[in-house]
Amino acid sequence: MISLDHAAKIFNVNTNELKKFCVIDSFNPNITLNGFICTRANYNYGSLLITKINDTECEQLIWATPKLEYPFDINGVFHWPDVKDCVFYEKLDGTNILGFKFYYKDKEFITFKTRLSPVLNDSGFASFLSMWKEVLSKNDWIYKIINDNPLYNFSFELYGSRNPITIKYDVELDTKLLFAIRRNDHAIKPITEFNIKNCKVPYMYKNNNELSLTDMYNKFRESASSVNEKELKTEGFVMYAYIGEPSWKMLKCKPEEIERIHWTASGHIPKHSLFTTAINVFESYDNPIIDNFIELLKEEYPENLITKNTQRIQNIWKLAMDRMNFIKNVNEVYKKAIYEGFDINNDKNKTMRFMSKFFGKNIMKRVGSVILKNLK
Repeated sequence: MISLDHAAKIFNVNTNELKKFCVIDSFNPNITLNGFICTRANYNYGSLLITKINDTECEQLIWATPKLEYPFDINGVFHWPDVKDCVFYEKLDGTNILGFKFYYKDKEFITFKTRLSPVLNDSGFASFLSMWKEVLSKNDWIYKIINDNPLYNFSFELYGSRNPITIKYDVELDTKLLFAIRRNDHAIKPITEFNIKNCKVPYMYKNNNELSLTDMYNKFRESASSVNEKELKTEGFVMYAYIGEPSWKMLKCKPEEIERIHWTASGHIPKHSLFTTAINVFESYDNPIIDNFIELLKEEYPENLITKNTQRIQNIWKLAMDRMNFIKNVNEVYKKAIYEGFDINNDKNKTMRFMSKFFGKNIMKRVGSVILKNLK
């Protein structure tokens, strides 16, 4: 059996940056996966070392969606690698889903996961598995691109008004293909490297070679800020920088990062950043606690800044927990309604009257919005 120490050596991380898992695969229910997931916030982020499948010991390394970086430090000073070419794509605000293959008894299996989970599942807080299965049923190209490119794992974004984070989308629920991760060496490949004729992909923006990298980056960042002048409409961009074989480097280009330079002086982490991170915690933990929230914050911010913002972090965590617990309670009562024979698609009024037995009249509008986001 592969030990924790051996797994840490494979990832080149500390043992406390690995979490053990033993889970039934949601897409292959006769398969139980055992192993370790890495939480180091670099190219290892969310990657899996499968050590045993059912009763068969094995060793399969699954490279996942890496942690994206900024091209500047906490003081706003840019540090560019040797960039030979670059391209910008719109950054979607949703849940990252990795599609990957594993092998068992000479057979090939496909499954999916979120950032810090080994497999995709529903919880009381969010129905990622159900939403993704719905998306899969409408997008045959997802399985096709995975099957047609056995040397790669693929990263997708699940987004829309039924999976709200910060940006409000007109589309209810959809996905787009973001990029690929080469299975043998975690090299990143943008979607321009693949046959994507029938795939949904983010909008691509061509670079301006007449500008310096910093000026070009800031131009994109400023354009995102102008779009968000009245309300948040974009998460910004992802810059794919070609740094030579074997890989591309992905860099975040988010409008909120204009604030990032300012909070180094003020000592404040933007409220938007805190709340978004708090909601993201629920993608990875069935019963998250504030320590899980702080773990994710440490991936982005220095510990002394987190300490300075202790009270704000506690306040934001309470807001996030209140929101997610409300969603969880509504979903539980709605399951009772379905069990009793109510169907909001056929009779909205009767269904909502049943729901009103459990919730106050003053919050029924919120109750209805939660239910409607779950509907196909």
